[in-house]
Amino acid sequence: MNMEQEIIKAATGIATTAVNKGVGKLTDLLFSKKILQQKRLETLSTTQDQKDAELIQQGLAEFRDERFILIEEQIGNPTSPLGLILAQNNQNQSENLGKCLSKAYEHLSEKADEEISDEQISETFFNKWMNYGKEVSEDELQDLWGRILAEETTFPNSVNYLVLNTLSMMSKNHLEAFNDLIPFICDRNLYCNNTLLAEENYSHVPPSILYELIDLNIIKGLHPEDIFFKKELLKVTYDDESFPAIYINKTNFIVLRPNENVKKIQPNFFLLTTVGQKLFEIAMSNYEIDDYFGKLINNFKLFPEFKLIEAFELVSLIDNEWQSKLIIQR
Repeated sequence: MNMEQEIIKAATGIATTAVNKGVGKLTDLLFSKKILQQKRLETLSTTQDQKDAELIQQGLAEFRDERFILIEEQIGNPTSPLGLILAQNNQNQSENLGKCLSKAYEHLSEKADEEISDEQISETFFNKWMNYGKEVSEDELQDLWGRILAEETTFPNSVNYLVLNTLSMMSKNHLEAFNDLIPFICDRNLYCNNTLLAEENYSHVPPSILYELIDLNIIKGLHPEDIFFKKELLKVTYDDESFPAIYINKTNFIVLRPNENVKKIQPNFFLLTTVGQKLFEIAMSNYEIDDYFGKLINNFKLFPEFKLIEAFELVSLIDNEWQSKLIIQR
């Protein structure tokens, strides 16, 4: 199956099970792109036919088995070893792209219509996404690539080209390592114990892979001099009282309920880059917030700065109102 067939297969496959605004929006883009491409092919075909005929007349090519073959170039011969390798590679790329698109449709089908912007994503972004996506062969990365397209379809211009290029260089090991760090992350901050080295804070992540996340411009730095701390946490008024709080993302934050002896809470953290923050946002769409919160607080309890916190409360934006969702006692 060629690349065009894989794209159509992905588009029509989801349409039989779930159609909403996000799915329809991506399907419209795919088929409008196909129509424009067909018009271009029709315009160019006459000129190309003339060039092909000239090569055949000059003895430089032949038409055999319904294929145009360059006689002097093995790459043009589909029965040569190199030709077979290229044909298999093209098939793999087509299948990879089809799977990435299927994942994008799957994630878009889970979104409510009101979440989807009316603005269409740019064709330049989609072309770049396809060029990267056809090289992605691991299931985990195909899912990430599907989430990237779903995110951009939902909120156009939310994933810039720098983020797209950086994420295209991630391996399965890099993605797994970042996912292992998520229960230490809120917003752009990767929380840590400042008395320990990074490889001790995150001992479940191979050190070589951990530091490659710096090379990929996902984490700014992981050396002792890269540690920051908050002089004072943001205060929120909740239940008619003022509490220190830590934001997770736009729709969730943590209320810290310290005991009466606490004067200041100054947690330590490394910084994510803007690319790392976007990856966190995309990855969080794969998490149940309650599960993430439980793992995050288990890690917070290990840090000295939180030892006098009596309770951690998850507050979420539900039906346009901030509501308490979960409380974990010390």
